[in-house]
Amino acid sequence: MTDSSDSQQSTKNARDPVRWYLKSMSGRRGPGFLSLLALLFIGLKLTGHIDWSWVWVLSPLWVKASFVLLMVAAAVSLKKKMGGKPSGET
Repeated sequence: MTDSSDSQQSTKNARDPVRWYLKSMSGRRGPGFLSLLALLFIGLKLTGHIDWSWVWVLSPLWVKASFVLLMVAAAVSLKKKMGGKPSGET
């Protein structure tokens, strides 16, 4: 009984990229590379070492947000393509 429920769960996670991404990120601690890069750019901008626009200084955060939005859009698209019902429906 456990083997079949485990295989069903892994199949379900394989079809849902957002769940897979969140599960893979659950064991990590601390800021990621893009967050540290954004902090570095902010520090360099505030100390006058770089003369970039704030759009470029904050670009690592935009990349991160864009990736998350892309994953959500992909999950919604896949769910529609596979004919899945919304979570609230029975």
